[in-house]
Parts: sequence; C-alpha cells; structure tokens
Amino acid sequence: MPKMDQVVIEVRDEIRRLRAGRGVFTTNLIDRLGPRLQAWCGTHHDSSQLRSTLTQRLLTSAGALSSDRQDALVVSLAIDPEVEHLVRFKDRVDHLAAQLAVSARTALRRIESAETELAGEIAAESAGATASGHFVKSYYVRQYQAIVDNTGAHGNPATVSVHQEREIVCVQDRLTEIPIRFEIPDHPDTAEPLFTARVQHGGRLRSQRRLSPTGFELTLSLPSAIAQREAHRFALSFVFPAGLIRAHHVITGEVQIQRYRLIVKFHPDHLPAWIRKVDGEDIRTLDAFARKAAAPPGAFPLDAVGEAHLEFRRLAPHLAYGFQYRWADSPGSLG
Repeated sequence: MPKMDQVVIEVRDEIRRLRAGRGVFTTNLIDRLGPRLQAWCGTHHDSSQLRSTLTQRLLTSAGALSSDRQDALVVSLAIDPEVEHLVRFKDRVDHLAAQLAVSARTALRRIESAETELAGEIAAESAGATASGHFVKSYYVRQYQAIVDNTGAHGNPATVSVHQEREIVCVQDRLTEIPIRFEIPDHPDTAEPLFTARVQHGGRLRSQRRLSPTGFELTLSLPSAIAQREAHRFALSFVFPAGLIRAHHVITGEVQIQRYRLIVKFHPDHLPAWIRKVDGEDIRTLDAFARKAAAPPGAFPLDAVGEAHLEFRRLAPHLAYGFQYRWADSPGSLG
C-alpha cells in the first residue's frame, strides 16, 4: 500500500476516535487525539488552547470539501453549536439524519465519507510540512480574485492599478477585523506611503502602517462580527506608482486559499517581452527569471486585447502564485 494511502487511513481512524462522546468537547482531548492529529495541530498541553486550535484547523481543512461534507463533519464532531448538548455520537447521527430526512445508516455513511475526504486533506497538508503556527487561524479564503491593470504603466502619471476581491470563511467566532499584509521592496523610506488604497465594499479601512522597510499592513474593520462558518466578501483597490512595482504580481498567502483567479492587463502599445505563470514557487526563484531576456519555460501569450486569465486552486501557504513578466520597454519611474 502506498505510504500516503496509509497516512490517510491512520488520520481517518484518529478522526473517528475523536467523534465518540462529546467530540471536540471531550474533557480528555489531549489523550483522545492520536499522534497524526497531534502533530498536525501542534502539541498543546492547555486543553482550552488545544480545543480552539484543533477546531479552527478542522474547519479550515474541511473548507476544501463540499458544503454537505462540512455539515456532516461539524455535526459528528460536535463543532456545530446546535449539537453541543448531544453527548453521544449516536444522538448526533440521529440529528443529522433528521436534518437530511434520511435513515441513520445513510447519515452515518455520509459522515464516514466526509471523514475520509477530510483525512486526505490533512494528510496532504502534513506531507507539505506546513507550520501551522505561522498562519492566520481566524479564517480561510474560499475565493480570491485580482485584476492587475498595467495599461497605465507608461502613462503620465505612470501607474499600476490592482483590484482584489476576497470571499473569506470565518473559523474563529466573532471575527471583527482582517489584516491585509503585502510587500513593496522598492518603496522608499517616506513618512507617507506613495500608493493609495480604498475599500470598495465589505468593510472600512481602520488603519494603515509600515511593518518593515518592505512590508505594509492594512487593517479592515468588518461591518459586523462574523460567526464561525459564516462567509463574507470584501474588495480593495490599490493604485501604485509604476516605478514601485517589480515585474511580477504574486501572492504568498499566510492563510489557506482555496481558489485564486487572476486577470492581468497590458496596453496594446506596451506589451511585455514575455510573461510566465508562477505556480507554487519559492519567491526567490523570481529573481533568477527576471534576468532572462528570452522567454523562460512556462511563458504564455496574451490574448488579442492584451490580457491573460489564470486560475490556481488549493494554494500552499508561503509559496508564490501569480505571474512574472519582462518589459520590452521601460515603464514610467519615480524620477
């Protein structure tokens, strides 16, 4: 049997052991967790912290599954507040069966199918040696769309516009704000940022600060507190001086991103010499490609109107996804 298949079976069995009794609310949670799940969410001797971490990680990983699979899991593991009072797994199976208008046997089969799918997600994350402590744990991104408009990069003023829209799903109850972090390595050391940022919908910009010589953070206040498993959409728009923007646009997420759609636009009179897809690379590899005059592997053409449409699914945190290009002629600068 392949090693990954064996890991999936072991994780699945540990999930099934967890569902007994009060599920994630069992009093001896640290003893109930098997070695795979302990390693996955980190060792926490504080049971309250372990329960919170485990619940958030389970919900985040289950976000890759269909909604009916997610519903089955939150009931079976007692994560759903509606079943917290049901102290026996059998009672929660009956609850799910009544919800779905099916037999208890069918409800149990659906739970077991969801457990196997979730085990596959957890096994894949574990194989990637993902350091969970480095992630934002309060939400994951179900969909993320960005439009990067380079059509004004040779104008006067020379600018690059970026429009972003995210749909997030909360895994920590009563989420009220979202940090948005990004890097601009070539931004000069000025008192005020040289770019502008606006919230188009779904929140209000509460603060903006510089975290480091290259890093910035925006804090977005949400219209109201978001409940666990609730979704929320918001959109931001940025305008950058073209001289600040390196010849790529990539994201290296600190949260789990299920789907990322990217549209890039160039002016028909100022097309790049080449453009390539960046799909799960170490950010440092972009520097090596930037020096290539000829089109590197993975290069692709723009369409007839100077656009490209890219899509990525189930992005690995801290790896780069997006596109890189090389200008045939230099864009505007900061002077």
